[in-house]
Amino acid sequence: MTDKSMVENKLQYIPPKIDFKGLIIAFIIFILFIGFWYHALFQIKFTKTSYLDITGTFFILEFLYTGLFITCHDAMHGTITHRYPRLNHIIGYVCFSAYAWFDYRSVYEKHWRHHKHTGIVNDDPDYHNGRSIGFFSWYFHFLCEYASIKQVIKMTVWVSILLLIFSVPLINILTYMLICGLCSSLRLFYFGTYIPHRPEIINGKFEEIMSWEKSKSSNANRLISFLCCYHFDYHLEHHQWPYAPWWDLWKCKEIMKKMNHL
Repeated sequence: MTDKSMVENKLQYIPPKIDFKGLIIAFIIFILFIGFWYHALFQIKFTKTSYLDITGTFFILEFLYTGLFITCHDAMHGTITHRYPRLNHIIGYVCFSAYAWFDYRSVYEKHWRHHKHTGIVNDDPDYHNGRSIGFFSWYFHFLCEYASIKQVIKMTVWVSILLLIFSVPLINILTYMLICGLCSSLRLFYFGTYIPHRPEIINGKFEEIMSWEKSKSSNANRLISFLCCYHFDYHLEHHQWPYAPWWDLWKCKEIMKKMNHL
């Protein structure tokens, strides 16, 4: 074994041995989301509530929507708790339901297809359709891959309950569920799919296959990366160490920097 290989082995990421931190972080994100979601739908009155409260709640809730999805993502990777795999699935199911009634099993299967067939048209559900790599055409293709009729039915029933039984104003639902959720999905798509997996254009043509090794990663500092998308922009590191929880990806980034300087 060469000296370089020995150093690289020492630089490998080691996941946390204790599950407490992962569970606490997931719990905090979920509780904060529920709290702000309740405030947004049941307490804000657009004709009476201050503009600062209306807009502030929107931006905070959108960020928490993103965090909720990232928590679901960690659940699929089994990184919330390494000792209790089934608990990851329970957390993922609950959080996906709260996010937008996604079917956990379906998303789980498709997400691991993304990791196994990264950047391959028709095999990677996160990848573009092979015809266009434009932002919105790719985003629409991305949404269609993960949305389902079952999800639409669940959302319709849920919105009907909120409107007819709990008398939640329609404008609150449109603002804090529909628009907020869509903004969150745009953030997740931009930092977690479009930027890291966008193929290079060579002689007017884009690369057909973008394997995970070609994934791009942000050079933003730890704080900016967190504010952008919970470190999801450290995407090469995520594919390199898929067993690292989102809150440890900054460590993976530091390891990658050291490896690149060998």
